[in-house]
Amino acid sequence: MRRLSLLSLLVVTSYSYADDVATKNLNNLLAKMTSMQAHFEQHTLDPKNQPLQTLSGEMQVKRPGFFRWDTVKPFAQQIVANAQTVWIYDPELQQATKQKLDKQVGNTPALLLSGDSSKIASSFIVTQEKTNVKNRTAFILKPKDKEAVFESLRVSFNGYQMNSMQLKDSLGQKTDIFFSQIKLNGKISPTVFQFTPPKDVDVIDE
Repeated sequence: MRRLSLLSLLVVTSYSYADDVATKNLNNLLAKMTSMQAHFEQHTLDPKNQPLQTLSGEMQVKRPGFFRWDTVKPFAQQIVANAQTVWIYDPELQQATKQKLDKQVGNTPALLLSGDSSKIASSFIVTQEKTNVKNRTAFILKPKDKEAVFESLRVSFNGYQMNSMQLKDSLGQKTDIFFSQIKLNGKISPTVFQFTPPKDVDVIDE
């Protein structure tokens, strides 16, 4: 459950622009984001819309390839990507999992934020929602990879800022992630994206 805590749901079905135009529009917005720091609130619902889990913490992204997601409440967990490797560290379980960073951005929503925007078209079917609200834009992304860990992803922007992500998985679970206290394109120390397992921690190399 914890390792999939970044993944889940909510799909809006009113689409407009053709896929190629929508992909271009999304890439243009992502290209304006070289880095992002924010507080996040994450709410997961079961297929009957009953609450399953609420998480909160801090996230940091530096494009391309660097990502950190620190869950603070109700438990501590770190996910750190450094362009080559992804670490998932669970202090409570005294366990750290090491994985190679997949070059395709479609595997996790987290890597979409930090990944190479030029690969979006090869990884996703993208559509853009109709809206009459000024400066508000939203896109629906469906992974082309049948083994992707989520079924669909909705990302919404207020101007150039990504302010939420809504996900749906194949089991019908939904997850809303809301960003606040957003800082765009500020400097982030490279050490933020470095991870060394503490002593006495079990390391699983996948």
